[in-house]
Amino acid sequence: MRKAGRVVSHANLLREVWGADAVGEMQYLRVYMRQLRFKIEPEPAQPRYLVTVAGVGYRLNTEA
Repeated sequence: MRKAGRVVSHANLLREVWGADAVGEMQYLRVYMRQLRFKIEPEPAQPRYLVTVAGVGYRLNTEA
């Protein structure tokens, strides 16, 4: 929530959540984001709140 509206990189998310050893483990992040979308998105296949920025990371939209 602190970075709502801004793109947070894959590496930064992995480091902050699972630690420096997990930076190369993109599958952790993909699985977690999918689970999170099913909890917060009205239509998980068409995300409005937790948006993927291809090749960069994710952005949390609070005004969607």
